[in-house]
Amino acid sequence: MQRKNSFLLIACCLVVVLVPGAYAQKNPTAEQLVENHLKSIGERDAISRISSISLNGTAEINFIQGMNARLAGASTLVSEGSKLGIVLRIGHHSYSGDHFAYDGKSVTVENFDIGMKSPLAEFINSYNKIIKNGMLGGVFSRAWQLFDTKGNRPRSMTVRKNKVEGTELYELEYRPRDDHGDMKIFLYFDTETYRHVRTDYKVKNNSIAALEIYDNLTEKFEDFREVGELTLPHGYTLIFQKDGDQPTFLGHWIIKAQEIAFDAPDIDTKIFKIE
Repeated sequence: MQRKNSFLLIACCLVVVLVPGAYAQKNPTAEQLVENHLKSIGERDAISRISSISLNGTAEINFIQGMNARLAGASTLVSEGSKLGIVLRIGHHSYSGDHFAYDGKSVTVENFDIGMKSPLAEFINSYNKIIKNGMLGGVFSRAWQLFDTKGNRPRSMTVRKNKVEGTELYELEYRPRDDHGDMKIFLYFDTETYRHVRTDYKVKNNSIAALEIYDNLTEKFEDFREVGELTLPHGYTLIFQKDGDQPTFLGHWIIKAQEIAFDAPDIDTKIFKIE
């Protein structure tokens, strides 16, 4: 009887120790993360049926460091196939806004009225593969890399959990097949919904070789709502920071969608190329 009780005690201890571990949530694989992300948008058939997406809304530009201004205007984003156009119309006498365009062959960006590219435009112009490869714009781009990872064949996808601005997210370090040089790309997903909420593009600033200083472009996606059969963000912010923790430039380009439409018949193709 004593031996039997001892076995029962050991068994109970094993249950206490092992069961929590057995039910502990594991990080998804990269493939599982991508699949769950796509489900968070909608059914695959509903996603694939859409040939173009058009967004119209407000625009707000906040120059915080290096320049000082807070300006408002309107925004338009259109994607069709691999093409993408993002326009922020401000109309200020010294800054009319920004226009980033890809026509399927080349990337063009609009200049300041004073003849200079904005720091964000300069970055996108220099690292234009983020448009060509369907990274910029996230799910707003019909060429979004995660729509077809088998066809796009990324070099690598590595998943872990990471806390970003106080929130724990799934982090997917993503290396596209078409090499982006020294750029590192990190995609972030909500751990409950698997919605894509953020992308970070980090490029080593070679002008300060002895320090780990990066130029950073961050895309944030928020305010998710249903549009037809899909669930899409209605808040889209681009944040560009130059020179790391002590920036020489910091600016926010904020888009808030007022209308999102699919397969519009009257797309002005000029949005995809700046003449």
